[in-house]
Amino acid sequence: MYQPKQHTGALRFRRFCRAGWAAFSSMHREVTIGRLAVRVADNSLCKVAVCCLLTAVGSPLMAQTDDDREVRTLPEVEVLLASDSLGSASEPAAVLTADELQQHNIRTLADLVALLPGVDLRVRGVGDAQGDLSLRGGTFDQTLLLLNGINLTDPQTGHHTMDIPLDISMVQRVELLTPALCLARGVVAFCGAVNIVVCDDYRDRLLADLSIGIHGTAKASLLATKALGDWALTTAAIYSRSDGYMPNTDYRHGSLLLQARRQGWHLQLSGQLKGFGSQAFYSTAYPDQYEATRTLVASVSNHFQLSAFRFQLSSYFRLHGDRFELFREGYVDSVPSWYSGHNHHLSSLGGLRLRATRPLPVGELIAGAEVRREGIRSNVLGLPDSTLKPPYTRADSRLNASLFGGYALRRGRFSAQAVALGLHNSRYGFDYGLAANADYQLPTFNLQLSASRTFRQPTFTDLYYQGPSQQANPDLGPEASTNLELALRGKVSIFNLQFTIYHRAGVDIIGWVRPTEEDLWLSMNHTAVDATGLDAAARFQFSIFNFQFNYSFCHIAADSRGLLSSSALDHLRHRLAARMDFAISSFHFKLGAAYRYREGQYVADGQRHDYGGVLLVDAGLERAFGSATLYLQAYNLLNASYRDYGGVPQPGITATAGLRLGL
Repeated sequence: MYQPKQHTGALRFRRFCRAGWAAFSSMHREVTIGRLAVRVADNSLCKVAVCCLLTAVGSPLMAQTDDDREVRTLPEVEVLLASDSLGSASEPAAVLTADELQQHNIRTLADLVALLPGVDLRVRGVGDAQGDLSLRGGTFDQTLLLLNGINLTDPQTGHHTMDIPLDISMVQRVELLTPALCLARGVVAFCGAVNIVVCDDYRDRLLADLSIGIHGTAKASLLATKALGDWALTTAAIYSRSDGYMPNTDYRHGSLLLQARRQGWHLQLSGQLKGFGSQAFYSTAYPDQYEATRTLVASVSNHFQLSAFRFQLSSYFRLHGDRFELFREGYVDSVPSWYSGHNHHLSSLGGLRLRATRPLPVGELIAGAEVRREGIRSNVLGLPDSTLKPPYTRADSRLNASLFGGYALRRGRFSAQAVALGLHNSRYGFDYGLAANADYQLPTFNLQLSASRTFRQPTFTDLYYQGPSQQANPDLGPEASTNLELALRGKVSIFNLQFTIYHRAGVDIIGWVRPTEEDLWLSMNHTAVDATGLDAAARFQFSIFNFQFNYSFCHIAADSRGLLSSSALDHLRHRLAARMDFAISSFHFKLGAAYRYREGQYVADGQRHDYGGVLLVDAGLERAFGSATLYLQAYNLLNASYRDYGGVPQPGITATAGLRLGL
């Protein structure tokens, strides 16, 4: 089998970082506040580098027995959270803790995110090759992914949103945030966001995971945490590979994360290299595709208090490189003469954010500001730029500056919160977001009502992509939505219950449309799309058995004004999932089943097919031996045939066996 080119070597990655930082620093140099953001981010990266050196020194010290380990008492640390502190009105719509995640057969980040109610994770291939994250009937461009509360969503395209350098072993908590809750944190989210919180454990520990599976699949991960004086340091490294479950679906992935915390400071630096055969990912006419991506993420945040005010100051940076080969090198014998070469993209985002809260006798004031810069260099996307060096010939960038403020109130059983956000974009001018939450504590349940108005700016792909069947529109404007949600959460006897209904009315929706099937797809602000649905979940324990059930329903109503539209045809209409885990003696069993029904059609072998429904069943078995755990996991036990995207059949029965060590 063809072996893909490997993006390895410290020199190559350093060149990638230097080129990306030069691209990021050159954008909006005429804007004073933009230069300030660059300088702050630059200084932040230097601080992160120092912490990385400390982590590298501290990690080897992990290899020690309990008898030899020095007992160390860390100084008391006051953690001032950026999230709201007044309780129910500001709590996430759903939360998965690390303990709950242990009850599931999770292989990848995509598996983890898909556990949240209302989430649709459409994957191409396996092993986190590529997954499109969407919420409640929205598109993959309308949903944000946050890492420790920082918006790292890719400005090029939502296809790269899940390119985050972390492993499931590092996750402490996963939160589902509605648009109203995002605005309270100063983040604009059209459909909502998924926030992944990386573990923050001050204990000295070492976790290792080795696994192998069919189709030449293998994975190794290492997580180490170490306390050095006032510092709590974390290092994680992951490598995975596969020969692929069908031709041209092989992959190689590698990630490294370094994290440090010290009395209100949180510093993080992470990188990821991915290369994967993308068989028919974007086009069934030219199936022999390949993609290689590189990601660098850095952030520095500090929580501190001045007088009665509590502050969170964050600086962050994300650099993403993408090389797409329509005809995979070394895999395709001949390339058509019209093919001019591969697509190269280098997208960057970075910013500076400040959030402050001040407790009052009857509530809390919330205020903040953010400066965020997004840019791209490419040979396909952007405006022609003769100053660039090959392979880049085009570029574009934009600067966002936002202010937000609000008030949170709690009186007895009642709590409420209202937030307003104003944003100025260097390209689109002024826009705004509004949100209000109210919560009332009943004897058994919490009743919560929220309303919000939010918006989304086009991605660079929406604005500039040109293909054999697509023509983008550089004059696109933002799209907007109004969101209403009613939620009921509580506990009855042994049952933890949650029920949510929602409605989203979208206007000026960015959609790809065409008058007839013979015409090109055009990107336009023309479609009105409304989404109405419900999410229900129940969790309970009976004897040695833990049970979880959840159901999601979504109905989409779209007005395409007489044009054929692709924006609202494919969505997850029904999703019913059940899971049970139990332990007998030293064996731990996990069973799960999920039924998914997807609206829409796809074309394969020259014919149209309905996505329809599919039942997926998985199982797992674990056996602990002291600090070691042997496990076996099997997926799609019914060998169901299904597709998340029309051109990419998903694998049948797969299995993985592995060993976890915890010291």
